[in-house]
Amino acid sequence: MATEFKPNYAVHPGILLQEEIEALHLTQKEVAEKAGVSKTIINEVIKGKRGINAELAVRLEAVLESPARFWLNAQSLYDETMARAKLRQIELSVTKTAV
Repeated sequence: MATEFKPNYAVHPGILLQEEIEALHLTQKEVAEKAGVSKTIINEVIKGKRGINAELAVRLEAVLESPARFWLNAQSLYDETMARAKLRQIELSVTKTAV
């Protein structure tokens, strides 16, 4: 039986986006212009203030060397990890108040 990977930390896809932009020697402004979005959107993703939806993933795919599925999977894994962490916090607080 395979073991399922469930990390106890979350990596926002914005970190990966920043690394990709740097590796390609691009600026946020260049990526935004080529993707047809505002620089604010790219900056907010990088800062972890905004997620990557399907439309943005497809736009990033057109500019960067990573497929849309990569960005969507990164966002999905981040969202799942954050949801699990939130649930653990709720369970811990319920356990503490029950004791």
